[in-house]
Amino acid sequence: MLEKQNVEFKQVWKDDYLKWICGMANSNGGTLYIGLNDNGQAIGLDHPEKLLKELPNKIKNALGIIAKVKLVEKDIPYISIEVEKYPIPISYHGKFYLRSGSNNHEVTGAELDRIILGQLGKTWDSLPVPNVTIEDLDQLSIRKFRKYALNSGRLTQKQLDVDDQTLLKNLRLYDGKYLTIAAILLFHEDPENWVTGSYIKLGYFEKNHADLKYQDEIHGSLISQVDRIVDLVYTKYLKSFIRYVNLQRQEEYMIPKEAFREIIYNSINHKDYSSGIPIQISVYSDKMYIWNPGRLPGQLTKESLLRKHASLPYNPKIADTFFKAGFIEAWGRGFEKIKDECNVFGSPMPEIEINTEGIMINCSPSKRYIDLLSKTKDEHLPLNIEKNVPLNVPLNVQKNVPLNNYNKLSKNEKQILNIIISNRRITQTEIANIIKITSKTVQRGISTLKKHGIIERVGSKKSGYWIIK
Repeated sequence: MLEKQNVEFKQVWKDDYLKWICGMANSNGGTLYIGLNDNGQAIGLDHPEKLLKELPNKIKNALGIIAKVKLVEKDIPYISIEVEKYPIPISYHGKFYLRSGSNNHEVTGAELDRIILGQLGKTWDSLPVPNVTIEDLDQLSIRKFRKYALNSGRLTQKQLDVDDQTLLKNLRLYDGKYLTIAAILLFHEDPENWVTGSYIKLGYFEKNHADLKYQDEIHGSLISQVDRIVDLVYTKYLKSFIRYVNLQRQEEYMIPKEAFREIIYNSINHKDYSSGIPIQISVYSDKMYIWNPGRLPGQLTKESLLRKHASLPYNPKIADTFFKAGFIEAWGRGFEKIKDECNVFGSPMPEIEINTEGIMINCSPSKRYIDLLSKTKDEHLPLNIEKNVPLNVPLNVQKNVPLNNYNKLSKNEKQILNIIISNRRITQTEIANIIKITSKTVQRGISTLKKHGIIERVGSKKSGYWIIK
């Protein structure tokens, strides 16, 4: 037997442990054992009969609840205190406590509000927001959701052929006549007017956390954020290498794109939006940290995340909409999918750190990636694994354009080419936003690349794509 969300061991009784009983009553119940060491081994108690008589009254008088106090073993006596989950918040000396994993902590403010809401069968993201109408929402975000939901097959064309208000009511994003917080977060162009910190912050660091080189922020509706965050990270922040599998050319990153997508989607779903703090992504050349001011719901632990478990989203209204859009599964398979993707590319499984401040995901690359990275002299210029030449130079450019011609390209022109290789459907405006240069500078760079016969545009500016010649 090990300590966990609903099990706690104490060697002797102290009245301070009434806080632990309070935390269990406010969480999912549990059992506090008195007379066991940290390994769950019985070490015995002096005068257990006295505790059997005193503890029920102590618990009742201090917390106002009834707990089952029993003598478990007579030869090496120890006591179990079984605590039920209570339908109302329980306090100890005017303070409220909550279990998180095997820890017990005091709760105040928004977290206390969540406890009260939970006892009432509600969640924070289901609270109503007055003075916001369907007309205030971002129509582009709603259209994107319709497209995603249809493509995922989780909503039919008939279910989607309704007006916006009916659609959001069917998604349970109304509370009576009011839109909910979830609706604002998912579909409003600027949800930060109501929910502070509802955005994603990124930074690229060189040697340490103080050595910030550049940064970005992703604002807007959650639907639009998920649409942009993966592209930005994989075009601007992560270095890629080329490898060949059965003569097929593949780009390799520090962490597989689908694994990162699953991590960021889960971070958005499980974030504590009442914290007022954004999701933060710190990228280094050889590691990446994704920090989320959230908390695991229910009895989930770091260990149970890695096994098959029930789906217990921290924000169920947001999660249900993400599921219908095809972004996530509804069966608690998120980390299972991450593990599968990492196994395919030989990358280590991301490590999880959980504390009262939030959840940190530490991503590390494969040994093969580290070996190749160590050979790269230019920290911002990925190399082709096979030929040890800059990835910015496409394969046929390596053959048809002398390397000295390529070296004549400006820094901006090389960056433009690298971004186009990563995303063949990217627009000139998007390139300008990523590199932080003017659209005219992008146009001049593209003209030079076309002049060298390196790229060609097929189709319109908005719906077309790039060909690497």
